[in-house]
Amino acid sequence: MNRLAFSTLPCEGWTLEEMAAIAKACGYGGIELREGEAWGISAGMTPQEREAALRVFEEQGIRVTNIGSSVSFTGGEGDEAEFGHFRNAVLLARDLKAAGVRIFLGYFNTRKNNPMPDIPYPAIVARIRTACDFAAARGVQVWIETHNEFAAGRSLRQLLDDVEKPNCAVIYDVIHPLEEGETPEETIALLGSQCVHVHVKDGVPHEDPLEASWKYTKVGAGRVPISSIVRLLEQTGYAGYYSLEWETKWRTELRVCGAEPAVVIPRYVEYMKDVFRSDEMRIPR
Repeated sequence: MNRLAFSTLPCEGWTLEEMAAIAKACGYGGIELREGEAWGISAGMTPQEREAALRVFEEQGIRVTNIGSSVSFTGGEGDEAEFGHFRNAVLLARDLKAAGVRIFLGYFNTRKNNPMPDIPYPAIVARIRTACDFAAARGVQVWIETHNEFAAGRSLRQLLDDVEKPNCAVIYDVIHPLEEGETPEETIALLGSQCVHVHVKDGVPHEDPLEASWKYTKVGAGRVPISSIVRLLEQTGYAGYYSLEWETKWRTELRVCGAEPAVVIPRYVEYMKDVFRSDEMRIPR
């Protein structure tokens, strides 16, 4: 199995045929579909449209790894509406033969000195358990991304243990635990057993210490130890995809010449091949 994938987040306005074609031409095995009309995949699609979408990727030999939903649970009153979006994303994942639905937990805070509401922990655990039950009945997993208040293994590990659902798994976004001061060795030791997908990106810390996130760079140009992370994951028996998440949608620093998705998506494959060659590891296929 070819285990390189990319998120369609930067492919806003592309057709599904264009997404599938570049994935095939560049040598990808999977594709992570951002949910939303702007990305050609949405919960509003008819059964016929879903069948046609799946056929586009299957004809190119590209597997839909997961649905990249924007669902975010906080344990608060807004979770009921979010759960409605989640249910729709699960049905979409089922119809497109995707293994999981990506969700977030907590608040998207940009500054460390911004006051944020407390997360009612028992409520969020109960919500995730309910979400897992709904998804499991439809053959879909719930993939929690390392993000926000649950970015680090030290915070997410306890929640996973308390949820205690076999279809609850982790997307390891490699940059966010680092932003919390947790090393890859620590994160993988805590979460590796439930890690089913990896978001690959790169960056450097902001000069302003109150910035909650790092400044993003081209892959290989920052301080994320991607090669070491890959080596550690492979040693643990990780069998999921290494998925490029190129966030031009959100990150102005990536909107520069030479960083367009049509340029970056092919380069990522070559970069990852070099990673595996340099470490004398088998290229993930």
